[in-house]
Amino acid sequence: MRRITRGIALLLAFVLIAVACGSTDDTAETSSDTPTESADDVVDDSPDDQADDADAPDDEVDTPEDEDEMASELAADLDVFWFKVNLVEKWQVITDEFTSLNPGVTIETETVGGDQAWLPLLKSKFAAGEGPDIYMVEGAAQADAFAGLMTDLSDEPWVARAIPSAVDGLTIDGVVRGMPLNLEGYGYIYNKTIFEEAGVTERPKTISELRAAAEKIAAAGYVPFSTGYGIWWVSGNHLLNMPFAYQDDPDAFLASAKAREVKFADDPLFAATKELADLTLEYGEDDPLTSNRDSQQLMFLDETAAMFQQGNWREIEIIEANPDMEYGLLPMPLGDDPVAGDRLPIGVPFYLIINEESTDAEKDAAKVFLNWLVSSDYGKNALVESLGFIPAYPDIEAGQLGGISDDIIEYSAAGKIVPWVFGQFPDGAPLEMSESFQKYVAGVNDWETTLSEFDQTWDRLSEG
Repeated sequence: MRRITRGIALLLAFVLIAVACGSTDDTAETSSDTPTESADDVVDDSPDDQADDADAPDDEVDTPEDEDEMASELAADLDVFWFKVNLVEKWQVITDEFTSLNPGVTIETETVGGDQAWLPLLKSKFAAGEGPDIYMVEGAAQADAFAGLMTDLSDEPWVARAIPSAVDGLTIDGVVRGMPLNLEGYGYIYNKTIFEEAGVTERPKTISELRAAAEKIAAAGYVPFSTGYGIWWVSGNHLLNMPFAYQDDPDAFLASAKAREVKFADDPLFAATKELADLTLEYGEDDPLTSNRDSQQLMFLDETAAMFQQGNWREIEIIEANPDMEYGLLPMPLGDDPVAGDRLPIGVPFYLIINEESTDAEKDAAKVFLNWLVSSDYGKNALVESLGFIPAYPDIEAGQLGGISDDIIEYSAAGKIVPWVFGQFPDGAPLEMSESFQKYVAGVNDWETTLSEFDQTWDRLSEG
């Protein structure tokens, strides 16, 4: 079994190194015919504002002559399966840059994600013999569904540069199968101005403190929470990660859960998760099951809602819409222990995989493209300035950070993190668990029935 917590201290150390490097004044040379993007220029991920995405990162690719010769010989049509819907236009600019440098290569990206469940569609593509050349998974459990369809990347040059624990997350039987790009953290994004106006002067670290904050915010005339419970992964991945991540030994608990040696109703952290969910429902919008990424964005940006459950992948749109907003990221506390409750979930959000069934020419081109993403000046700049990533490569400068990323770095520096366990849930479990949770939100099932459905899901999907 792959240990979730292995290398967590090393990961934190490398994050701090990357941020320290990002504070230097060194800048790369810029192309005279490519507009320079400042942090304020590259912040919009809305599909309605594609014009802003036309500004590509400003650095030319600096490749040795032998790499230029190799690139000139590339000839392949690559299909990419991408689920970061908030970054689709910016990703397109990046792939266009690569193909302009490699005219023998085309890259077509299909984007499915956001409120949609992307994993069933990806599986269906492989079942139909139409698997993409490059695709994404969130972790090892999902990758197990694509056994035999993942190219060995162990000898790629980026492997030695990446945070070791990030690479470990998709190293199977000693073979590197996926490429990490970045680190992410999530929790409750909060408006500091609203908190101050409502008289909330300290970060809530317990469920009682979070309730007291919600009461004050509601009394000040704001909606405390925009829940996002119409988005399957907000509950199925992120909320339901918490009772696993808060365990004293998440690896051991996950192993017991997969072996079906525990019942979720017997674990007090699942009761604590109910208490947290109930609080957000009590102080959330009127119809939480219609709350999606667009409505969350609207309620937060127009300052109707004080908090919404998301992560630093939403930072770009906040900065673009309101660069003067004061905001940050709060933990999702389970119970009233102020030490345990003052931790953020931080991890690798996805891995890029090359399809083993692609042709040799396609695999060669895909490998060159992935390495270019994290080794060329253009690619490195695009990761931090355009995509807004905290890079999984300590030699890539972290760039200018916003309030969410600042808090992720602060919590990382203090070692106050919990792991992302959901990437090792049984394949298909997060989606099914989200459906059960949504029935609870709708009042169709009580919590006891909800936990029973969780157990049934794990009974059916767990190994052995």
